[in-house]
Amino acid sequence: MKPIRIMAASGMLGYGFTEEAFKNGLAMGLDLIACDAGSADPGPYYLGSGTAFVSRLAVKRDLGLMVKGGVEAGVPVFIGSAGGSGSNPQVDWTLDILREICEEQNITPKVVVLRSEISKEKLKSKIEKDKITPLGPIAPLTIDDADNSHRVVAMMGIEPFQEALERGAQVVIAGRSSDAAIYASVPLRLGADPGLSWHMGKIIECGAQVIEPREGQDCVIGTIYEDHFTIEPAHPDRRCTRTRVAAHTLYENPSPYHLKEPNGLLNTKAAVFTQTDDRTVKVSGSLWEPSDKYTVKLEGVRELGYRTIFMAGIRDPILVSTISDFIQSCRSRISKDVLALGVEENEYTLEIKVYGQDAVMGSNEPVKNSQAHELAVLVDVIAPTEDISRAVCAKARYSLLHTDFPGRMCISGNLAIPFSPSDFSAGNVYEFNIWHVMECDNPLEPVTIEKVDLFN
Repeated sequence: MKPIRIMAASGMLGYGFTEEAFKNGLAMGLDLIACDAGSADPGPYYLGSGTAFVSRLAVKRDLGLMVKGGVEAGVPVFIGSAGGSGSNPQVDWTLDILREICEEQNITPKVVVLRSEISKEKLKSKIEKDKITPLGPIAPLTIDDADNSHRVVAMMGIEPFQEALERGAQVVIAGRSSDAAIYASVPLRLGADPGLSWHMGKIIECGAQVIEPREGQDCVIGTIYEDHFTIEPAHPDRRCTRTRVAAHTLYENPSPYHLKEPNGLLNTKAAVFTQTDDRTVKVSGSLWEPSDKYTVKLEGVRELGYRTIFMAGIRDPILVSTISDFIQSCRSRISKDVLALGVEENEYTLEIKVYGQDAVMGSNEPVKNSQAHELAVLVDVIAPTEDISRAVCAKARYSLLHTDFPGRMCISGNLAIPFSPSDFSAGNVYEFNIWHVMECDNPLEPVTIEKVDLFN
């Protein structure tokens, strides 16, 4: 079998890579240039709002280099989980950037778009057929959950990417995708071993995570042979190590040996990691266990309301020494003041976190009675409307500024407020309410495939 060579340009589109590494990778002769563009790590907001957590400027730079290099070398370019969460607005945002790039470079690549948003009607149909199950120790999905959802995406596998190539795609912009599937799709289409293909995709999807020295993101090359694959950096001055490659096999997995994908299970229990030279790691023994059902992970969010935040510093040693009692006094005052506005306590949530005293772990903090010389207080208010959210936050700010405490030696103040305005509207708030697995009739069922003319 001819070696199949894949380049992961970066661990995240917009996180960057060096042009030296990219050009060096191109010179090696590639079968695919790809980049994951999404993650659930930044939380539910980006899926809910349909906005990106990486800047447009950074995405345009990375995507511009990838598309230019791919078109000139005749190598397909894949972007998975476009825009961060792979929702339709984020796919469209990425397409708009691609359109601008192509216009500036005067190129017209064949573009295929893969969308994976799931409608409420589809969700309810699958629920009624008992085709959706929880992913982990959470409640089964209900019709009410589907009705209350704001936006839901399905994590597609390899088949939509392969179908895009069948339709002549030079550039593929995909919605929410399995990270490994973005890279495994081409080797599997070319007849490579499934265990090796999926494992290679898993290793390179985070780019420079397996590279030393770790100096930001950069390009990584995965090459598949008959009975093994290799991982190496595209940059000549960096190296991959057996420890990092093996460790990345465990990354983000509940099991140290198994990685669940839509059409099967990657089993790495017998995998062997060998350092073949200073910069290259060889991996063999990865096994693939096909599934009798095709399933996709669902990620969905519901809207909770609007958020307003306020932050300030505390340096007064008297207040620092009595901060817990002070916060409790403020909470009582805030509750009364807000009630006077006609707003009941069950109409909002109020969090007051004191950084420097148990803000991260709360009651689970094992280090007790530690005393800082300065603290930061963060007020976080969520309410059904922006007006209520801002009103509650303002009452909280006023209470923190003007509530008395034992030993107070000034009329007001005691807070160092770093910004004006002091209160910030953080906009809509979302939470994950769908984290489930959906059984599909076929691999393309959750995906809409369309060829796009960028200029018409």
